Amino acid sequence: MKGDIALTKKLILVLCIALLFSLIPSFHSYADEVLTPGVLKELGVLKGDSYGNLMLDKPLKRQDMVVLLSRLYKEENKASTYLLAPDFNDLNRTNSYYHSYIRWAADKNLIIGMVGKRFGFGEYVKVQDFQVVLLRVLNYKEESGLYTSVPEIANKLGLMKGLDLNPSDKLLRKDMAYMTLNALALNKKGSPLTLAQILEIDLKIESPKPEKKIETSPKEDVIEMRKEIQSL
Repeated sequence: MKGDIALTKKLILVLCIALLFSLIPSFHSYADEVLTPGVLKELGVLKGDSYGNLMLDKPLKRQDMVVLLSRLYKEENKASTYLLAPDFNDLNRTNSYYHSYIRWAADKNLIIGMVGKRFGFGEYVKVQDFQVVLLRVLNYKEESGLYTSVPEIANKLGLMKGLDLNPSDKLLRKDMAYMTLNALALNKKGSPLTLAQILEIDLKIESPKPEKKIETSPKEDVIEMRKEIQSL
């Protein structure tokens, strides 16, 4: 009889413990999840083509990078209508649609330009170049000027978390997305807030979409450039 009572008490205790654990909410951080490039689509930074493909395996060009940055800052409308003309030698009327975006990025000190006062229009972004830009976004201005040390600094800060890229490689859109997501999770220099908090960005988890490669014409007028920007 006593044995049955003792067994019943043990069973009740086990059930109570199990019930207690079931009532405790499960806490996790974004670090426990895999943030995918699809998150940037939800945020309106990556829009993809008319089929919704993000073209993640396509390398990123410098002029497209500044458009994506304006979306990250939620200032695309402002950047697209920026009145002042950029001061770079390789910009002309054939690529005028991007001029306002480029001047916006230059005035924010996100881009400085290349040797010979060139912007580098039509050239592909290198991994190290984007590391420099993200350091500027995170207010690591002095560090961003130490070009040869930038890859090491970026790694130490966590910009390259989960990535194994050669600094001299062309930056693929998917790697731009992962680096951007890493940057959003980091505190801006001199601030207790993360970049995501400062930009009022609510990160969400989303699975990546299938990709479809789309070729673009080398000869584009202003209307075609507008369509291209809408497909970024």
